[in-house]
Amino acid sequence: MASGGEKNNDFYAVLGLNKECTPTELRTAYKKLALRWHPDRCSASGNSKFVEEAKKKFQTIQQAYSVLSDANKRFLYDVGAYDSDDDENVVKLLGMGDFLNEMAVMMSQTKSN
Repeated sequence: MASGGEKNNDFYAVLGLNKECTPTELRTAYKKLALRWHPDRCSASGNSKFVEEAKKKFQTIQQAYSVLSDANKRFLYDVGAYDSDDDENVVKLLGMGDFLNEMAVMMSQTKSN
């Protein structure tokens, strides 16, 4: 979905949100940006450079929303284990994401000494 150069983008920054954002805030930000940068909408300008920029931004916005709107992918992204370039490993890691999420919950429930 994304090229190597876009891989380092902070998905929260792409959508103009912070890590504590709610699903509603995420959806609202995505819709607003998707409408603004949709290539079909931007093609009316007739400027081919602007259309190419819009396509790249729109793809980045879609990828950010795709990851952050999925609870497992978002968890993996937040802990730094999400790799968008390797879809097979993402599928394998989703099960690991459940395990890591369960471990994080258990760790947060334990009392420190």
